Amino acid sequence: MAGDQLKRFDRWRRRLPANTVYLADLVIDEIVPIFRERGFDRFPDYAVASAFAIGPNCISLQRRSGPEWPTVEIVFDKRSRPVLGVHFAMLPEVCCRQTENGPKEIPRLQANVVEGSAFFILCKGRRGNFDGNFGYSWLALRPKHKLDGEIATLRSLIPWLLEILEKGIPESWYEKPAGYVEQYAFLSPASNILSKSLKGGW
Repeated sequence: MAGDQLKRFDRWRRRLPANTVYLADLVIDEIVPIFRERGFDRFPDYAVASAFAIGPNCISLQRRSGPEWPTVEIVFDKRSRPVLGVHFAMLPEVCCRQTENGPKEIPRLQANVVEGSAFFILCKGRRGNFDGNFGYSWLALRPKHKLDGEIATLRSLIPWLLEILEKGIPESWYEKPAGYVEQYAFLSPASNILSKSLKGGW
């Protein structure tokens, strides 16, 4: 059912542990404004605020202009740990949703970040375990200090990400197998379609 994604996130945020709230506040205060300066916004009707398409643990940012819409989802841990991942894509006018009966074409106003041609995970560039995680999953001796550092790392990568989204994701990225396509970008194996589907249709 459609609703308001921003309100759903706020309700979810109010139930979080203190350190996860701190992480969410850092994202809202330090990361979201950088995107807004470049024409992105948080839309209450993102993915029509469908509980099927988008969870309450997500901050979505989208620029609704151009032939493909640059789209970013900042996804917090469902178990409320202070950790997040950043997914990004370019959404064409017609997107694709996987259903029990196979792929189904949907308009991009109904789509989330994984329902375009492919989606990518922003990475720290270290190619180690949990390279796409920002925050911490278990314990930190100085949790707020740790989270400050993680957000500083994320903030340092945003100009690179915005440049990619401004120019358009390189076609060569879609043609590569799932995995790292660039130092800071990982093509998710969960992407709905890869390059052969792009050329041959759904």
